[in-house]
Amino acid sequence: MRWMRVAMFIAAMGSGLLMPAVGYAQDDDDKGEKGEKDDDKKPALTGGFDEENGFHLQSEDGNYLLGIGLQAGYKFEPVFLDGDAESRTAFSFLRPILRGNIFRPWIRFWTSLELADPPLYLLDSLVEIQPIDAVGIRAGQQYTPLSRHESWGPQQILFPEFATIANYYWTGRDKGATIFGTMEHLEYYVGLYGGSPLRSIRSEPGKYQFNARATFSPMGKPGYGELPYIMSGDKEPPPLNVSFTLQGAGGDVMQVKENFNPEAGVFQILRTGERRFITGGVDLFIQARRFSFFGEAYLSRMDPKDSPARNFSSFGAWVQADYVFYKKVLDAGVRLSYLNPSFDLDDDLLYIAEAQLAWFVNAPHLAFKLRYQIAHQQAAAGAEAAAVVIAKDPGTSQLITLQLNLAF
Repeated sequence: MRWMRVAMFIAAMGSGLLMPAVGYAQDDDDKGEKGEKDDDKKPALTGGFDEENGFHLQSEDGNYLLGIGLQAGYKFEPVFLDGDAESRTAFSFLRPILRGNIFRPWIRFWTSLELADPPLYLLDSLVEIQPIDAVGIRAGQQYTPLSRHESWGPQQILFPEFATIANYYWTGRDKGATIFGTMEHLEYYVGLYGGSPLRSIRSEPGKYQFNARATFSPMGKPGYGELPYIMSGDKEPPPLNVSFTLQGAGGDVMQVKENFNPEAGVFQILRTGERRFITGGVDLFIQARRFSFFGEAYLSRMDPKDSPARNFSSFGAWVQADYVFYKKVLDAGVRLSYLNPSFDLDDDLLYIAEAQLAWFVNAPHLAFKLRYQIAHQQAAAGAEAAAVVIAKDPGTSQLITLQLNLAF
């Protein structure tokens, strides 16, 4: 009976009952009345890798795109506090990413997870609608826009991690909406969020925070992140470019601590008290071909509502400078940081000095960074009773970081 099935298959092919696979053009004789519609039929999807979209699949018209990505920092980092070895981690960040656009190129989505701090959790999941560069809206769980430095990806910053002072004042990731836009001389963000902890899937009732940031670039848009010269490609960057930012945030949020429960294998979010705050800041970025300078300063007022402690103010600032001394590959940089967590405490100051050599093998996708840091945190006696958060453990700490950055 096998020969009968073969004969039937051949007959079906000849009569056109079995059509060629979708996406391939048919012979003219088989088109019938659809001739003009089926002309030059091509595969519905294209894919591969390019600098703009990374690894991706894309429709021919560009209206639908799905990309996969990874931001990873693999590090070896001995740490010493007052001469004693401290525990260390193997990853600065480890973030798989799904991103793309749907229906139109200006309707974008982004979802990323964090694996470096187990168990894994949702880092970002957002949708952006931006039909024109000047106006867009972003909704979902997202990075809040206080601090230009914190808004860049880890592959866009100079040092292995974000600056300690920027981390201290940054309002983190939150659930809400941001209105934003970019123009030739202005970049702005205004956002309202639920004031909820990152690992919590629900917003805290009655809590909120708002952000606003405006970056002014009188000489035109600056280059790529903190690596404008390295990322300038075949183009010669301008001899001088200056931009500066005014930024602020405020709100009523619940302070939390994350406590790992080894029996359950999960992080427990412990509420430690309600806090109102208002923060203002400025930044300055200067690029002069191979040299760049960037820094931020913050002033904040805190009201620990659930504590007998009184209101207090704090100030922090950090600056960094670097010079690309060989082609667009080798770079040397320094970073200095200062923090006074409370004007009311006498011995709570933090000082940090860092120096780095970096080899950008294929920026921003592959880079090696060798960094030395020395930091001194004063004893901060009475900080807990005053509801003051201290950025580092008291004492003098030193660390050496050798980090491999991978991003696509």
